[in-house]
Amino acid sequence: MKDRLFSQSILFPKELSKPRFDFINDLTKLDCFSIVKTTDDLKIFENSRLKKWMTANKNFIVFGTGGSSLCGQCAQAISASKNVKFVANLDPTTLKKVFSEINPTETGFLCISKSGETLETICQTLLALDFVEKKDDKFVVITEDKPSSLKEIAQKFNFLCLDHPKTIGGRFSAFSIVGALPAALCGVDPFAMRTGGKKVLENFLEEVKNGASFVFESYKNKLPQHVSFIYSDKLATFGAWLAQLYAESSGKDGAGVTPLTAIGSVDQHSQLQLYLDGAKDKCFTFFFEKQESGLTLNDNFPSKFLYLKNKEITDVFKAQCDATIAALLEKGNYVRKIETPPVTPEVLGALFMHFTLEVACVCKAIGVDPFDQPAVERGKILTKELLSAC
Repeated sequence: MKDRLFSQSILFPKELSKPRFDFINDLTKLDCFSIVKTTDDLKIFENSRLKKWMTANKNFIVFGTGGSSLCGQCAQAISASKNVKFVANLDPTTLKKVFSEINPTETGFLCISKSGETLETICQTLLALDFVEKKDDKFVVITEDKPSSLKEIAQKFNFLCLDHPKTIGGRFSAFSIVGALPAALCGVDPFAMRTGGKKVLENFLEEVKNGASFVFESYKNKLPQHVSFIYSDKLATFGAWLAQLYAESSGKDGAGVTPLTAIGSVDQHSQLQLYLDGAKDKCFTFFFEKQESGLTLNDNFPSKFLYLKNKEITDVFKAQCDATIAALLEKGNYVRKIETPPVTPEVLGALFMHFTLEVACVCKAIGVDPFDQPAVERGKILTKELLSAC
């Protein structure tokens, strides 16, 4: 189809007992999806203080975890940017290395937490404050416009504070300022990302329904584990983003789709044995990025590899993907293939929109709310209790 940014093929089963998904039109009206129809909120890039922060610093560190980090990491993966570092965890060794390598006079810090109470982001921000003397022009905060710990820090030091949309959850925030600002720092056009998302929203909802039908049909047939097999280094982080999206959105009330991620061709040598000969409890989505490398295998072949003569690496990579698909199909596995051109901001935006809508549809079909995560709070409460008791 003319403006289609990627293709989706359901390879098995050929026939799906499709739910009607009548609710999809109501879903598209929610802010996390309809945001792509406007660019009004992106006028924040014209803010003089933000522009100064973006141009005055050579390097940037983004503090945040989950949806506050993964959307930006997906954007960075399709860029050539090396001046943006995402710090999502509290591993002490990593944090010591990050702070030992930065030049505080050339580094801007972006701190993201929807609630303003995310433990990781608060700790990261507090540590960074000790490394910076003139603080007010080095930090930008994204959080909800309400009283919170992160907001308190921002107000105390006069940080530029941008509003995290209250009606958009972290893992659904790819198109909001949460995904847009880190993308822009990485040299990825957030307006193009929205264009890609808008194309899916306005023209390809049937493809979203087909994808949701594939996962829901698998789930009904006792294949609750969804493997994203990704043949593209650019989309490896997208696999982590999709895993969070499926896990946090669907895992409730004893139900849920369990996301697994494999990287092709590497995990043909580590996970494929299980997928081919292990328990039949999985469905598979293959992601393949079509690329032109200009790398051809010419000379010095061992005798067993003469079949590679004059083959381009792109052909070898594609053959590995297609052979893995064929092997899984021979075993009767449920398989679909997503094929993209070289991943651009527009293609990434289309993928974001397709899969956020797909996951929401699957969740609705299995009877859970895709937009909350009530069980996660228990771990946060116990962490606080343990630290308070020390």
